[in-house]
Amino acid sequence: MTELKQRGWLDSSAVQRAFDVLEQEGDVARAVGGTVRNSLLGEVVDDVDIACTALPDVVLARAKAAGVKAVPTGVDHGTVTLVIDHLPIEVTSLREDIETHGRHATVKFGRDWTKDAQRRDFTMNAIYVDRHGKLFDPLGGMQDCLQRHLRFIGDPHHRIREDYLRILRFFRFFATYGQGEIDADGFAACVELKDGLSDLSKERITKEILRTLTAPRVLDSLRLMEQGGILALILGDGADSLRIERLLSLKATTGVNAGAVLRLCGLAGAEAKAHLRLSNAQKKQINICLEICKRLQSSGHGNVELKALLVGYGADVVIEGLLTAWMYGVLEDEAVLVGLIGFARSWEIPEFPLTGKLMIASGIPAGPHMGKAMLLARKLWADADYQPSAEVLLEQLKAGLDTQVNDL
Repeated sequence: MTELKQRGWLDSSAVQRAFDVLEQEGDVARAVGGTVRNSLLGEVVDDVDIACTALPDVVLARAKAAGVKAVPTGVDHGTVTLVIDHLPIEVTSLREDIETHGRHATVKFGRDWTKDAQRRDFTMNAIYVDRHGKLFDPLGGMQDCLQRHLRFIGDPHHRIREDYLRILRFFRFFATYGQGEIDADGFAACVELKDGLSDLSKERITKEILRTLTAPRVLDSLRLMEQGGILALILGDGADSLRIERLLSLKATTGVNAGAVLRLCGLAGAEAKAHLRLSNAQKKQINICLEICKRLQSSGHGNVELKALLVGYGADVVIEGLLTAWMYGVLEDEAVLVGLIGFARSWEIPEFPLTGKLMIASGIPAGPHMGKAMLLARKLWADADYQPSAEVLLEQLKAGLDTQVNDL
């Protein structure tokens, strides 16, 4: 008999108390979705989702009577969040979709577990488990889940038309959980209906793409999206999975955690900023990585150039820039890349010794003159391999400040 590979979350006092609150007067509650899927696969369970025959107002009333915090996070769609021992547990009443329009739907509450399952996206997400660990699989998704075969529930076209984001979820889930070949019917439907992605908000697309980029089979998924014309549709014609392949094919261990934004920079470059809804920090990260890549291409990657980058940006940022240069083919020798990363990690970045106060105290007036003097001091410092002390720099500035500042 199939059992959960890990069930610590299920046996926790918080989750068992949630079942106590919900299962009264004949109502039944079962955990569902990613909670059960990940438990069956031995993956980490990040969230606890429970389906229940009780209506939302009943759930709220029972929680209040039990002294449990309840947040009406989506009452119109049947969802109440119970917070027990600081653990948020999302409880949704059994329902069926009457009309779908993107991420929201007109729903009808009921007590039919099969109809509740049929409204979900993939068979591996339509498996339930009760408080004792007994599994309930109304649509036969257990085998798909255990074999890590991602398959839409029913007609893939119908599921996708309910919410076109399911196209991107299909590729993310394949990259995260899939084994073997992708489901042919699901892939064909995604390609056929890909134009529907244009109706989605940039925020929703961005979230899916970033999560896909750190999944175990990201390269396989990106290649399929490329093959189906989906990648260019959401990230522009310049998106190229070959750059991600270069990153993932590094033979040597660089010890660098190539996060989602760095991978996005390699995949789509500056175009990503126009196609996705990125934060200012994410945009800045992409800009700097591309700038470092450009500087390495134009000025080379000798010690002088690398030290200048390290002083300007810091080791972690420069390492990301080096990996960007690798993805774009600016750096082609893996041994060279590893050496540069090693240097970036080991070189103790010096701190510029001069301050405005020191310069004023030495007789350099504040204002535009000070700014030019500071630029000159930094140039003198870099030209001398970042060795001169504040005293030496001040002497050099005094000796030829007027001539050198005017030449800047």
